[in-house]
Amino acid sequence: MADNKELITSAASRLLRIGGLAGRVGASMAGNTLANLFRDLETRDDHRAGTLLKNALRIKDLLGELKGVPMKIGQMISLHENLFPPEVVEVLKSLQQNAPPVPFADLRALVEQELGPRFSLIRHIDETPLAAASIGQVHRAVLANGAPVALKIQYPGIDDVIRADLKSLKGLLKILFSMFSRMDMEPVWQELKDRLMEELDYEKEAATIKRMTALYADDPRIIIPKVIDEVTSRHVLGMELVCGISPDAISEGTCSQELKNTWGQLLLHLILKGLFRYRHLHADPNLANFAFLPDGRLIVYDFGCVKEVPAALRDGYTRLVRAFLNHHYADIPDILKSMGVHNADGTPMPREMADDFLHLLETLFDPDAHYTFGSDHTFYARLYALGNKHISQSMAMVFPKDIVFIDRTFAGHFGNLCRLNARADWHNLLASYVDHPEKEIQQAPKNRHPQKRKHHG
Repeated sequence: MADNKELITSAASRLLRIGGLAGRVGASMAGNTLANLFRDLETRDDHRAGTLLKNALRIKDLLGELKGVPMKIGQMISLHENLFPPEVVEVLKSLQQNAPPVPFADLRALVEQELGPRFSLIRHIDETPLAAASIGQVHRAVLANGAPVALKIQYPGIDDVIRADLKSLKGLLKILFSMFSRMDMEPVWQELKDRLMEELDYEKEAATIKRMTALYADDPRIIIPKVIDEVTSRHVLGMELVCGISPDAISEGTCSQELKNTWGQLLLHLILKGLFRYRHLHADPNLANFAFLPDGRLIVYDFGCVKEVPAALRDGYTRLVRAFLNHHYADIPDILKSMGVHNADGTPMPREMADDFLHLLETLFDPDAHYTFGSDHTFYARLYALGNKHISQSMAMVFPKDIVFIDRTFAGHFGNLCRLNARADWHNLLASYVDHPEKEIQQAPKNRHPQKRKHHG
């Protein structure tokens, strides 16, 4: 655990620091654009990647130090691996680690104030946090009746800090957004803002936990710690203490590959059920929000960010997956258009662009070969190459704001499956959630499109 650092709470100080960062990043990007006018085509991409890396380092250092919304947004950015060069993603991924903890005395005072007379229900709180994240810390505690619990305690004053940060960060994100898209950022910003503000209300999260517990009650493989209402308030969340194997411990190689395969499948089951069956998606794929049990079960800790998916969008994803699994690629640009994903002029995504990415995804969902995530070291390179190939077209695309957290979730869990090196029949697992007959899917023609054969050649 890192050494304690004082939480920066001065709104004016944070505003100046974020504003200064936005200015430096903007000037750096503008300078690189100007310099590219005098560079040959062969060196432009190298200079662009170097500029992005330099600015990613600047952003990471400040966002991690400021906690709150800056750190949370840094985590979000780092999960969109397909948007950034690999070097930039590696820098930003450091924001997914535990944040420096806040002094315990400050947190204890907040718990006493929040719970009032109910504070007497707590016999002891461990000073060393179990985890320290962007807006709060988790501490082990013991109730007066001897029951062990986990207390999620919000950083004192962080709600005021976040409201101030949201105003000052908008300019910085506008600059970042403009690097990759020409669409209006306002609806996307509003979606980010709404989800982030929800995370501040632990009473709302408690209600969400109860709702999600009821939804997943039929799946004993997914464990959701119970809410302890007696020690819960807007800024303190009491939960049943359920411990498991941490992601870091799994990365050390002490767990069998069979177990990691099982855990990987459960992560996918969690989000597929959330999207296709319940329309309530656990939308924070940071692997630190999960722990694992030796019997193959999955523990889900954090429900501060749950996206309610509009029914029409869920139905669009269902049609999209069905078309993909059956290689009906010609239908996909129109399906995407019906979901609000299309060119800025209203025309569907170019067929070539869609086919290129779909052919790449075939590798993951081949019904005749169980894919091992993380085994193909060229996958990200090919994905990044396709991103560069279609960058002009991508920047002209528009999409609905509701897609932001859905895509963030699936992109993040793609990385999690790679970290687990999970292997399974991903094809039929995905098919089972779109009500598609298994026989029809497995017998889908593999060479429906001439360019597909060329891709595999």
